[in-house]
Amino acid sequence: MKASDFIPLGFSDLTDDEAFVVSVFRHWQSCGATCTEAESSLSQLLKNDRLFNGLQLLFDLFGTLPDQHRRTAKNDSAVLTLVEEALLDEIGSTDAMGKRCVEDFQQLLAEAGTTIRPALNISRSGYDCLVETIDRKAAKVYEALYS
Repeated sequence: MKASDFIPLGFSDLTDDEAFVVSVFRHWQSCGATCTEAESSLSQLLKNDRLFNGLQLLFDLFGTLPDQHRRTAKNDSAVLTLVEEALLDEIGSTDAMGKRCVEDFQQLLAEAGTTIRPALNISRSGYDCLVETIDRKAAKVYEALYS
């Protein structure tokens, strides 16, 4: 195994469109009491986005996830979770495994002139992980000095 296999992906490693997908997923997971509320909120927030027409396809894909990944607490980390990496893998895959929502979203991305890369094809800088580690340690030092 390479050292990069242990470095988590972060938002700084992603293209704007990849970050859009992860951000929409995080909002979908944590906003509102139900998935339907989150979808309504996202549809309103992103009504002028160039990928707006693909939102329902993303919602359909999110709906295929196991229940434990549907509703979670808000995640403000710049480091991606394994589920978020798997989501990028699925959307970026050349084999959509028969999921019509994935194939249709890939088509929409192609029409918009963009693609989503599978997580394995994204270079992992480790920057976001390093920044979060430094921030946590600085918070501990601050707490020790000023509390």
